[in-house]
Amino acid sequence: MKSYYFVPFVIAVFAFGSFSTHGGETPKSKFKSTVKDEKAVVVDMSDSGAIDPTPRIRYQSQGNFYITVNTLQMQTLHLSHFPSLLINGRFIQQAGAGGRFEFLNAPLPKGPGGKQRNGQMSSWLIDDVRIVQTAELHPSKAKAPGQKRNLDTVLITYTIENKGKNAVPFGMRVYMDTYVIDNDGCMYASPTTHKGKVLDGMILQEKTLPSYLQMLQRPDLQNPGYIAHLTLNMGGKYERPTKLVLTRHGTGFGAWDMPAAPSMGDSAIGIFWATKDLKPGMKRELAYAYGENIAVTAESEGRFEMALGGSFEPGKQFTVSAIVADAALGQAMTLELPPGIELVEGMATQPVPPIIGDAEYSTVLWKARVLQTGEHTIRIRSSTGVTQSKVISVSAVK
Repeated sequence: MKSYYFVPFVIAVFAFGSFSTHGGETPKSKFKSTVKDEKAVVVDMSDSGAIDPTPRIRYQSQGNFYITVNTLQMQTLHLSHFPSLLINGRFIQQAGAGGRFEFLNAPLPKGPGGKQRNGQMSSWLIDDVRIVQTAELHPSKAKAPGQKRNLDTVLITYTIENKGKNAVPFGMRVYMDTYVIDNDGCMYASPTTHKGKVLDGMILQEKTLPSYLQMLQRPDLQNPGYIAHLTLNMGGKYERPTKLVLTRHGTGFGAWDMPAAPSMGDSAIGIFWATKDLKPGMKRELAYAYGENIAVTAESEGRFEMALGGSFEPGKQFTVSAIVADAALGQAMTLELPPGIELVEGMATQPVPPIIGDAEYSTVLWKARVLQTGEHTIRIRSSTGVTQSKVISVSAVK
């Protein structure tokens, strides 16, 4: 799983010591210290212990960019699932009509450390536009603090590149004939934008476009049966859809637009990305995920910055902080100290507290004390698989 952390290399110099009370005398320090940021270490979350590596969902690429998703018990989570395209004003209902496939269902490139990824990719070229689809097992958010993330969603991405010499207006929608377990007319819910409501026959866009949509086996929020999740916001690397149409199966066949209509026992969804000019050499990257639960964003959740404050003079206290943005559900931070530094206050492992009021960040705080001069590496490990560290060098002034 990719992560995006860019930590600058910074050296700070501190001087500590006794200051004379005699007027006109220059203060003298007994110790000096430098603090150096080390590059953040990002591991595959499955190797960090944050993910249960057992697959909990099944998917299959059928060719022509068709994808099917089922439970492990082979229960159906939709009937069809494919992209439609608008290229230079021409509507292509199903990718694969015309043009040519460069490859189909090829293995994904290996991940960090040469690790094998569980997924496939296909590439199709039409009108000088290359479209690469990937489908890969992907983790969902932890269900409760302290629990591992499950591999129970499928992340589907599209990389669209203009290989020609002229700009190409390009738009895409994904058509999904929805079906949950035994209900061909499943209804929907959006807890973040339409709390307490069952949704049908409507368009969600702009302020009403949710980050995820629930698909209900039963149209009863108190007893919904199986709930599948369509995750629409996969982080800053990918374009979010601009419109979601909840409608009846067959609506929009033969045309780009899909009007909203009551499902009448046979529901469907259109996921739209707006038409934009694709300049020569330009790329667009689109993504969404579908499965049992809400997918973790492609950028690691719970990104954080490590901060130190106070005196590093031996015997005095200083603070260690993890400032966390968009904390992951169940995220915990662990402070690792070398033998030359002792923990004074705070548990070594602490859960990230919820954001309070209008604050934008959560903060995990420890207090520590340097015991001796020398070079000391302080690390904070996040349960999301990211480690940040700082090296403190403390020496006596001669």
